[in-house]
Amino acid sequence: MGGKKKARVLEGEDARLLCSDALTEVFNRLPARTLASCRMVCKSWMSLLSDLHFVHEHLNRGQQKLLLFANDRVNDRSLATVLADASGYMYQLSRPSASRSLFVHNSCNGLLCLGDSRGAVELLNPTTGESLVLPTPEYTAGSSQFSSSNWHSLGFCASTKEHKVAHFYPGDLGSLKACCEIFTIGGRAWRQIGSLDGTPMDRGMHVNGTVYYLTKIRYVASSRINCLNLESEKFDVLMLPPRKTYGRHCSLSELQGRLCLLVVDGTLEGLPRTMDILMLDNDDKRSWTHRYHISLPLLMQSCYFTPKHAVSHDGKIWVQLFARSLYCYDPNSNSDELEIACPESEFPFSTHTFVESIVPLRQHYFIK
Repeated sequence: MGGKKKARVLEGEDARLLCSDALTEVFNRLPARTLASCRMVCKSWMSLLSDLHFVHEHLNRGQQKLLLFANDRVNDRSLATVLADASGYMYQLSRPSASRSLFVHNSCNGLLCLGDSRGAVELLNPTTGESLVLPTPEYTAGSSQFSSSNWHSLGFCASTKEHKVAHFYPGDLGSLKACCEIFTIGGRAWRQIGSLDGTPMDRGMHVNGTVYYLTKIRYVASSRINCLNLESEKFDVLMLPPRKTYGRHCSLSELQGRLCLLVVDGTLEGLPRTMDILMLDNDDKRSWTHRYHISLPLLMQSCYFTPKHAVSHDGKIWVQLFARSLYCYDPNSNSDELEIACPESEFPFSTHTFVESIVPLRQHYFIK
């Protein structure tokens, strides 16, 4: 009699495991926005959809999209539009009443790293609506969307499944060093990790667990890229590929999961100008491969500057040339020219790669 009861219990457990496996497969095929609602159905669904293994498995299946972030100062609101969404879905982001200049530092795994003029830092998952305000960093002066001396970068360590925010800020007055502190999501305080020679020439770029930034010595651009490995929290130096000159006509970007160097050639009088895209080898982290040669549009010479934002989406390369203009290059077309991707925006915006995810931001979730 006891054997039959035990057999029935085992059969029930097998059935529950089978249902769980089937449910997991169904959840893996649903978009993140739908899963965010499914988490509210019951405790068992919440447990499954909060499991780290499932969260990152679903994240890896996600489609990389293009996100445009803008501040609508007339209506006192901040908007984030996902271009890849067929329905034209638009998020409206909340903005603290004391802040008048909310901006996005960067995006990682569906999380937005937000900043404002007071130096405050907040993480937001616009898909789930969860947010996390970080403690005030060590150095807050001069924080802005365009600052190259005081900026933050959100990154992810694949081996430890940890998200970290790196904060770069100036050293002592007259110093040629950039200082850095790190906050691990789930931790309690910022940690100083040291400094490195060469101040940032522009805001950095996070790619595959490493933050990169171009350097300058005083006001002159140098020939190296400073690197910070977020897992080991160690600095390194990467040299730019040999070239006749770079000047200020180069910037870093991330395309197809690789660090890229955008280099503009030509003189102010020598139109049209071109842009070359070189990709860093993901294996040895030292070799560069020339990937694209793009003709830039005929712009007014006085308005021309090196593109600061280039993202890969839907098999195309999207480049922001002005505060309200977005251009697109299709590598599969017969043309090597950038074309206008959409009408000029009503508001100035910034561009970011974005994957909708259910990565949680509840404070207690991360505490070991």
